[in-house]
Amino acid sequence: MPITRWLFNDVPKDNKAIGDITMSISANAIGLTNAATPIGLKAMKELQEINKDKNSASDSMCMFLAMNTAGFQIIPVTVIAVLAGIGYKNPTDIIIPTLIVTSISFLSAIFAAKILQKYWRNQL
Repeated sequence: MPITRWLFNDVPKDNKAIGDITMSISANAIGLTNAATPIGLKAMKELQEINKDKNSASDSMCMFLAMNTAGFQIIPVTVIAVLAGIGYKNPTDIIIPTLIVTSISFLSAIFAAKILQKYWRNQL
């Protein structure tokens, strides 16, 4: 809860969007991208309902989009399947490098979104 409060500080504490965001990011992290898409769309719909300015994205909507675009993955199921399909001896060797790279991109997206939120808020 403290992490989601910091990341999505304009979402009310008990809003359903937080649960949908968490489920979408979790599904993406374990490689269930087809399951994550409808959950992510539902989360965006929930975020739009609480958005004050219906003509532009809220800070939370931008944060969620940045996090999804960065694509944190713990288990790269598709890559493992492709490597196994072409006869690679150890297809799971890709897990640690994927975890490192996606962690860096995920954290970079979060920090960039936070910095840009402060920058754009000061420009308005």
